[in-house]
Amino acid sequence: MDFDPLATQLIIFIGLLTGTSAFAWGILAYPLGIAPKASARYALANLLVILGLFLSTYRDDSTSYLFWFGADLSLLSGFILLRWGTQQLFKIRHSIRIDCIFLFSVTLIMLLFKPHYSSNIQLGILFSIATFIIFSQLALDHFIHFKEVKGSTIVIIPITAIALVFFTRAIILLFAPQAEDHLASIAKAEAVPMLWTYIILTLVINIAMFGNALTRLVDKVRSRAEKDYLTGLWNRRAVLLSLDRIHHLWLRNGTPYSVILFDLDYFKKVNDNYGHAAGDAVLKQTADCVNNVIRTTDLFSRYGGEEFLLLLPATNEEEVLMIAQKLKDTVSDNSLNWQGEFINVTASFGCATVEKNNSQQELINRADIAMYKAKAAGRDTYYQAESDKH
Repeated sequence: MDFDPLATQLIIFIGLLTGTSAFAWGILAYPLGIAPKASARYALANLLVILGLFLSTYRDDSTSYLFWFGADLSLLSGFILLRWGTQQLFKIRHSIRIDCIFLFSVTLIMLLFKPHYSSNIQLGILFSIATFIIFSQLALDHFIHFKEVKGSTIVIIPITAIALVFFTRAIILLFAPQAEDHLASIAKAEAVPMLWTYIILTLVINIAMFGNALTRLVDKVRSRAEKDYLTGLWNRRAVLLSLDRIHHLWLRNGTPYSVILFDLDYFKKVNDNYGHAAGDAVLKQTADCVNNVIRTTDLFSRYGGEEFLLLLPATNEEEVLMIAQKLKDTVSDNSLNWQGEFINVTASFGCATVEKNNSQQELINRADIAMYKAKAAGRDTYYQAESDKH
């Protein structure tokens, strides 16, 4: 195959670009350990793109399954690995089986054509449609994830643009086959604009994926800063920040909210009699069983030691008492089986509903006083804070 000099330079540049990206992703995976599984898949995806590009440069007038089918399948496999890496990064359901079936179907359709220049347009259309489908699914994965986490969907734009580029390529090749030299070849001078497009797309997709990885890293660091390491609940700092937001919302629209502060009864005896490992197990079990019965809108935190704080948006005085009763029963019904011996777990609960002129700290103080009244009353019960209304 005779290559145009500029086309050759652009192909080499694409190879260097993807090779650098593969190296960078490899460094992120190991030794930096930043989203290692996703980063490793992104690195392999770039390597497969390099392989596909390399194989395609050997296409000539001879028949070759490797240089025609092998090149396209290598590129498509790289694109699919991009999707798998993204699914791993976002912790969403994998589509490995469906994607493998899809790739196998594309292979079977390829076999309907001769691996030769005479099938260049048909194979170009097939490759473009397959790429359009893969990147459309990749954009959908991003949309689903960012919709769930209420994040920015701007990264979907370049991915969707890539899908549309290949869809447009397929349409043009289908209805204007005379554009073959511009769209279905990488060797001729007419292909230079398309090669520049490929360079831009390579940059865009890797930048988008790097952005995803860095966002995930920031979220992970933020989550660790706001989560209790033992129970996985929100920590004191995080719950107080959320309390500020809920309180200011109440000041704006007047929707009441409540808090429940509870403390595990005789927790020190658990540590003294069974050891701190048993105490940790009690804390984790309490966190898990309460998490299973609260509403999705509630915010549950480990406030300190064996003390827990629950924020209850849009909850009035009557509703908070019903919730406290449910939580009391839940905790007391879940004894811990520790090395064959059952440890009974109970808690004392203090409930408080926000009132006029209450600050956030005053609300917690009221719940704290109610909790100690519950302890004074014999524990394993709940009390509602006295009203500050005059």
